[in-house]
Amino acid sequence: MIYLVIQGKIKAGAEEIYTKYLQDVAPLMKEYGVEVELVGTGFECGFTNQIHQNNAVLRVKDRETLEKFLGDERYLEIKKKYRDKAYEYLNLSVFENRPPRRFD
Repeated sequence: MIYLVIQGKIKAGAEEIYTKYLQDVAPLMKEYGVEVELVGTGFECGFTNQIHQNNAVLRVKDRETLEKFLGDERYLEIKKKYRDKAYEYLNLSVFENRPPRRFD
């Protein structure tokens, strides 16, 4: 399983554009089997070094599917039209799951 971690901040006044992005990308996500695992808002904490307004984790079955989804011409058009305009900044990272280390 592949996880895409999304962390960023929506521009002031761009909530409607961001909502349109989410609406338009939802059918494409369904087509590729991309699922929203978690969403949330970052908060001040003495143990972190960055706080992000918008956070999400998406789950995809494999690398090939992720690459096809993110490279799909329809996605690229939606991204250009809405996502790129909505975010003040955006950080993306991906990882492949594995069992946690055990020390017992």
